[in-house]
Amino acid sequence: MQKILIIMGRYLPGYKDGGPVRSIKNLIDRLGDEYDFHILTVDRDHGDTQSYAVAYPELKIKIRDWNMVGKAKVFYVEPGGFDAQTVKKCAENMDVIYLCGCFNDYARTTLRLKKMGEISCRVVIAAMGLFSPGAFRIKYPKKKAYMMLLKGLGYLKNVEWSATDEKEASDIRRQVGKNAICHLAEDLPRKPEKITHTTVSDKGSLRVVFLSRISKKKNLLLCAKILQGITEGNIIFDIYGNKEDADYWKECEQELRKLPDNIKWSYKGEADSEKVIDIFSDYDVFLFPTMAENYGHVIFEAMAGGCVPVISDRTPWNSEKTKNVLSCIKLRDDYESIQKFTQELQKYINLSRDGMQNRADACMIFADCYRADNAEEQYREIFSK
Repeated sequence: MQKILIIMGRYLPGYKDGGPVRSIKNLIDRLGDEYDFHILTVDRDHGDTQSYAVAYPELKIKIRDWNMVGKAKVFYVEPGGFDAQTVKKCAENMDVIYLCGCFNDYARTTLRLKKMGEISCRVVIAAMGLFSPGAFRIKYPKKKAYMMLLKGLGYLKNVEWSATDEKEASDIRRQVGKNAICHLAEDLPRKPEKITHTTVSDKGSLRVVFLSRISKKKNLLLCAKILQGITEGNIIFDIYGNKEDADYWKECEQELRKLPDNIKWSYKGEADSEKVIDIFSDYDVFLFPTMAENYGHVIFEAMAGGCVPVISDRTPWNSEKTKNVLSCIKLRDDYESIQKFTQELQKYINLSRDGMQNRADACMIFADCYRADNAEEQYREIFSK
């Protein structure tokens, strides 16, 4: 059985990083019987001061030792603990190292060891949507300088890349170089349990939710501006997510306070990853004008809960096969784009109760029937080359 080492910022029992944790968990759930998965990760969740060993004593987690978590062996280190000795130790006898992203300390350490010949196995870097135009332009000067440094040091030689589709592969080659070796493998979705959609609003009312990390990329600020244009109908707007960027949250709060009286908003805290679909089942619409998603697990999970996604065109969920189950709006930095989102929400406000139920049912049927068998084979090709 091939041995795969996944190196990532955070993993279970953490959940605040959202998509990356979900992507790897789904991968291991599906292929953990075929490959010997090992994970090297930090010992606490995003922004936490306590390690998992302290926060979850009942799990009996050992730090700097291997723990069985689901179908994977997980090695937790303290923040800043991705030193060369630790990475080399965990990489011994591995067939493939799968790096989640490259803008972090564990990636720099791994790539330096690979260049020096102290890691002999293949290294594959998962782009994780970091090179999409919407994501890369956030802190662009720093990211561009960082990529130039990695290339200048020769750290990107003899490595491979994992992209979710041809578009992401093109984004990678734009920043890394036209000869970058890119493998295509779509993210694997969670297999949802059968859930009954618990809430459908009457005509003239709408329950809207935003559920994601609160950061510039996820675009909660634009949600507030979109909702400011709705003056008819009674709206509940609830926000779930980790306040990853405190300054950005303050900007969002300022705009949210400008909402008209017919819109009641509240912050509901962070969402437990295992309860996300249940949360969505209590809402009519998921408003998500994200700047960039290489997959967007949360969009699939909204549909699984019968909550209609109203999203930007910066995700893979904008094809012909999804046009009847969600609303996809072109994201532009102008007033016209905001208006189109507002108009789309107004359509759902004006829907009859039966009409809204039909949309919820269509979403749940789509999620229940969705298959990713081809994606499993794509990962097999990456790991088995």
